[in-house]
Amino acid sequence: MIRQVRIELRRSNAPAVAVLLLAVGALGTASMYSFWQGQWLRLGYVHASDVFFLMPLALAGGAVLGRRDRRTRAEELMNSTGRPRWQRALPAMAALGVAVAAAHLLVLAASAAVVASGGAHLGVRGLAGPLIDVLVLVGAAWVGVAVGRLWSSPLLPPLLAAAGLVAQEGTAMLGGTGSRLTNASLMISWPPDTPWETLSDRLLLSRLVLGAGLVLAGLLLAAGRSWLTRAGAAASLAGGVAGLLLIGVPGPAGIWQLDAEARRYVCADGTPQVCVTAVNAHLLPEVTTEARRGLHALAKLPNAPTRAVELRLDTIGSNDSEQWHRPKPTPGTVQFHLEVDPDTGRAADVAERIAMGGGTRWSGCGRSGDDIAPAIVAAWLLDTETVRLWDSWTGYRYADEQQEEIRAGVRQLRALPEPEQLRRVTALRDAAARCEPDLMPALTGRAAP
Repeated sequence: MIRQVRIELRRSNAPAVAVLLLAVGALGTASMYSFWQGQWLRLGYVHASDVFFLMPLALAGGAVLGRRDRRTRAEELMNSTGRPRWQRALPAMAALGVAVAAAHLLVLAASAAVVASGGAHLGVRGLAGPLIDVLVLVGAAWVGVAVGRLWSSPLLPPLLAAAGLVAQEGTAMLGGTGSRLTNASLMISWPPDTPWETLSDRLLLSRLVLGAGLVLAGLLLAAGRSWLTRAGAAASLAGGVAGLLLIGVPGPAGIWQLDAEARRYVCADGTPQVCVTAVNAHLLPEVTTEARRGLHALAKLPNAPTRAVELRLDTIGSNDSEQWHRPKPTPGTVQFHLEVDPDTGRAADVAERIAMGGGTRWSGCGRSGDDIAPAIVAAWLLDTETVRLWDSWTGYRYADEQQEEIRAGVRQLRALPEPEQLRRVTALRDAAARCEPDLMPALTGRAAP
């Protein structure tokens, strides 16, 4: 059997299919590098979405192999032997399955090596999605072989590939937002909002059922031509598609769940204590230096926090920037939102974020909309002329009009007697902690006593 599979790996189109899937999978993964760099669970999202394109290609590759047997009359020759039909069909199908699985897993292995090379978190949970998708791709390839043996037209492979794409996207569009028909698309429409979110159990189960249905349908069609086996193949295929549509739940709540291992805190040695989530543990040395610089700056104020931790959500994200401003820190702790600059791969402005508003930027009051007064306080605490303002959309904003306004505010604050400077900065911090919307009066001395 092994010898026959090795022969089929050389004489069939299995190597060509593997190269095609490898190229498309690598291209799709590489094109999203800025999104998943250093993040194992986000890489899982990218791999799962790649299957949207890989499944139709596997289906077409199987059809090419099925056409070979029909076109060269090899099937008739095999039917003349005394062996069961499934034994005659299995070597070629096994060779194609090995090639398809190897291509997908090679992309996964290369991507995992990139993540591991930076010392990032690698959890077993992140393997579930890619391994299940191997089953989907192998099953699609085997169904393609069966269809190719029924119809040997050269138009079949491209038509099957197009049909695979249209069936996914067309059904999803037909259902509209919130409909279970959107589950027909293997492209995950909602990206993870936090780096500790992983594909949900329901989503994985739905894809597992689809993969099992495709594999069983391909095997049954290869096993015989009786109406019973064909009915079983049709039922397996229908069951797989039904599982994909009905088990999964549309929307972020059905796609994602928290990974407790990835979300747990990892803390640096020494004091003051600095902690980040496990998915960002590879950034801990750099973050610790910056966080302690921020804590040292806050120590100028009375009742300053003595611990800094990465801000994390208790639920899956909702793609709402306001959600990050709601979690309240524990007493004596300051939170910081950890984002990575895709241009440098480094954590963005940790010390500045800790010092913003005297440690109140992420104090659970919501987004105030006033960046100027908190930034003036941060620059004063850090003994700088200004601070960088970072957000996920525009990155660092050095040259905007706010920078000069911040510099002017810092100069005016430092022109005051030192006790008055400290009083005003403390007043702003306390006002921000009370969730007051307008902070500038506390800094300028115009606030009500």
